[in-house]
Amino acid sequence: MKFDEFEKIIISDIVEQYPEYKQKLQSQFEKLTVQKREFSTYGFSTYYAVTAGEDTLRDGENLQLGKHQWNINGLQHGSDYILWIKNGFISCLEGFSYNEPWPDEILWCEKIENLR
Repeated sequence: MKFDEFEKIIISDIVEQYPEYKQKLQSQFEKLTVQKREFSTYGFSTYYAVTAGEDTLRDGENLQLGKHQWNINGLQHGSDYILWIKNGFISCLEGFSYNEPWPDEILWCEKIENLR
């Protein structure tokens, strides 16, 4: 699966977890532009730009959103994701494993139910 498709799955799941922000996050999500994507041994960070004038959660609102863990390519300990909100806008999606090498390619993913 392409990395953009994988990120879309993860961000869509995070947006669904927060009904109080859902409408505004969905509006922002539809207009995201990838600024840069960085990979490390154990994960990645994708930085986004949102078109000016889109729905902000609140001016100056900084949040870390994400509650679900995912299994990707059979990582033994799963992976976690944080959607960073900076000044009311989606800023970055961070994904990381637990001391396991991040795969070069995402072949499949599934949410780990009832973990938390």
